[in-house]
Amino acid sequence: MRPEQKIPVGARTRALLTLIIPTRNEAGNVPRLVEELREALFGVDYRVVFVDDSDDETPEVVRALGEEDRRIILIHREGAEQEGGLSTAVTTGLDAIVDESEYTCVMDADLQHPPGKVREMLDEARSSGVDVVVASRYAKGGSYAGLSGPMRRAISVGTKDLARILFKEARKTSDPLAGFFLVRNRAISGIQFRPTGFKILLEILVCAPELSVVEVPLSFRARHAGISKANVDQGLGYLAHIASLFWYVPSAGRFWKFALVGASGVLVNMFALITLVEYFGANPTVAWMVAVGLSVLSNFLLNNAFTWRDVRHSSRIHFLLRGALAYPVAILALGANFAVYYPLIKYVSPDFPYYVIAAFLGIIAGTSANFILSSRFVFRPSTPKGLDPKAPPHETTEKAREELKADWVGLIRAGDLSLIARSSSGTTPRPFTTSDKSAVELVLNTLQPTLVVTGPRRLPQSRTNARWTSSLAVPVLEDDRPVGVVYATRDSTEQFTQEDLHWLTAYASTSAPIFL
Repeated sequence: MRPEQKIPVGARTRALLTLIIPTRNEAGNVPRLVEELREALFGVDYRVVFVDDSDDETPEVVRALGEEDRRIILIHREGAEQEGGLSTAVTTGLDAIVDESEYTCVMDADLQHPPGKVREMLDEARSSGVDVVVASRYAKGGSYAGLSGPMRRAISVGTKDLARILFKEARKTSDPLAGFFLVRNRAISGIQFRPTGFKILLEILVCAPELSVVEVPLSFRARHAGISKANVDQGLGYLAHIASLFWYVPSAGRFWKFALVGASGVLVNMFALITLVEYFGANPTVAWMVAVGLSVLSNFLLNNAFTWRDVRHSSRIHFLLRGALAYPVAILALGANFAVYYPLIKYVSPDFPYYVIAAFLGIIAGTSANFILSSRFVFRPSTPKGLDPKAPPHETTEKAREELKADWVGLIRAGDLSLIARSSSGTTPRPFTTSDKSAVELVLNTLQPTLVVTGPRRLPQSRTNARWTSSLAVPVLEDDRPVGVVYATRDSTEQFTQEDLHWLTAYASTSAPIFL
């Protein structure tokens, strides 16, 4: 945003509620929207942030309203800032105010979202203590009659059903694509949004699956003025957003990732079977057994790298044991397939198409059983060893260093940044450097766990492995007050990962007594 359009200093006191309203050519709607919000939120400490991409007089209208009411703030974007459209408009607003109010409400400016509903959503959030309140068009008592035409309504229903089928997190609400929702800012603090789509609520639900959600019914109104921004490009953007979430968020759509890997296993099985029989003259039964073994191995490796890539292995032995366990799990899944298929063809009919239907149902049963067993046993997340607050500090640092394969782990007290304990891999203790102190101070200021990776300034030469310096810093809190930081560094060809950061966060979650 341009310098003259930064949020005014006088408006930056912490409010109860901030409304983020993206606008593009909504000059005819903004004055009435502001008036209805003023009436609906009387007595509430709130502010309104308009994130504007307009090329009409909308910015001037908002500025004029802001001169009358200091709670109205304009962020006007120009040129490259507008890339991403509605998605980046919302994230721009969140970045500007997420730490300056307790709740944020996202809504449209076209008055299809009734301003009077905001008060109801805020009251629901405060009374129930939930993280997200969704104004749902599909909840009991709600309506999407304001959508223009049967085609638009059909697309709306189809796209929200697609999200609910793919992502279990989207099933927390009947309207995961709602553009009208209220969220507790603390619940989404630290999430790194990828603004590839305009359905920010879906992104929040998928990226933070632990959030609690309730919904209130919404009667979606007809647009007050202007024209709808829905078009083919937004539809394609939605599909790109779905693909982005599916690919980049490890836990998103895990069953469907598992099914895709299973389909690849069928190809591996067929290729190995045909190759062994046709080109090497192997006995078909022996070839079948080898092909099944290869497909199970292929599935395990792909599931490890793709479906459950966020699940941490405690050691290489643990990885090998998981691989061995994949075989009996596959046999049990094959048994579940047969247990459905055989009774159907025996007691219903072996004729076409019944045996085909029976085979299909058997595949569903076998795949589901395989997924459940793999989730529970093969790829069960390794629980971090619990931190014993009564253990000596040096023992804590040594265990953390061994688990993370770090070069250095230290416990740093907040305030004076003094070292309580440290553990080094070498014989000479590593010093606590100025860059280390800067990283610790950043974490104490933001209260967010941080992963930092720095590497060689030039590209590594061929046949050499580049070494990277990576560090993990996790704040330790006592009653929301920082008391210290657990800090780890490693200089290696293998960087720390987000999984390492998650592990250290969980490990350090009970370490406050050490610092006190």
